[in-house]
Amino acid sequence: MQPIKIGRVLASDTSLQPVVEKARQISALSKLCFDFLPPGQAHLVRALSFNTRLGDRQLVLLAASPAAAAKLKLLSEALLRYLLQQGAQVNSVSVRVQPGVGPENVADRPAPRRLSRSALNALQALHQQLPESSARKALKTLLDHHFASMKAGEEKT
Repeated sequence: MQPIKIGRVLASDTSLQPVVEKARQISALSKLCFDFLPPGQAHLVRALSFNTRLGDRQLVLLAASPAAAAKLKLLSEALLRYLLQQGAQVNSVSVRVQPGVGPENVADRPAPRRLSRSALNALQALHQQLPESSARKALKTLLDHHFASMKAGEEKT
């Protein structure tokens, strides 16, 4: 027996057609946004909805961080023009922040970089030589953070 494909199930149920059509619209708009945005920005954005109430056809985008949202807001007018050139019937673009939208999960992040032993020795020596100052305190914080992360890494393995 072959598994039933979800597309067939959705297509066969006429009561779901408005939902299926809305999902197709959002997917098509999302692809257009992905094509328009710079590669570094595109993976931080996801189309959430396409509201068509009261004549306003608003595309709502979710950004993975406040910084990504700010960049997207700067690009929103150009994005809107691009969407219109591509035949999309959109009047406005709205941006919201929702951390975790992009692939920036902890599992996807690169491992933190470690300082070499010689770099650590040089920084420790510098810390010893510096007079009491904000620079010395900052260096101490950096060293403490580095050693704490090294210890945490050793405990995991």
